[in-house]
Amino acid sequence: MISLKRVLNLRDLEVYLVFKDEHVLSYAIIEDTKKPFTNEDRKLEPLCYMDEEDINETLNVFRIYLINDKPLKKIDSLMLREFFSEFVNTNSLTNFIIQEYVQIDVYDNDDNVQAYQKMLDFVGSSYKIKLIKESNWVHLSQD
Repeated sequence: MISLKRVLNLRDLEVYLVFKDEHVLSYAIIEDTKKPFTNEDRKLEPLCYMDEEDINETLNVFRIYLINDKPLKKIDSLMLREFFSEFVNTNSLTNFIIQEYVQIDVYDNDDNVQAYQKMLDFVGSSYKIKLIKESNWVHLSQD
């Protein structure tokens, strides 16, 4: 059985710590890029087999990164891919890509904004987490 702990929730970014049988299995990051597929994306399966017209219809791509300190077992990879694919409402304009990464020291960092930014930088994301001044915390509310 898997369970999740959402460790960061921003408008266009969510970070989860995924547990399997009470042991850490992976980090999962969901990023709303608000952009279409890139040229690099088009080289990935199954996009490389699709018609250009179909690919160009997608205007918004969600990226789901599974980050671990060692490669996932195939059964765990399939389970996480299936699980997180349900987090994105796809339609003719929106789609997603799931990619797995191995970052050896990923669990050595504390759960904080700098560690999450380091993960984003590692996977090649251009997303920058903006730090919130302590004096502004009073004015924030949840979505």
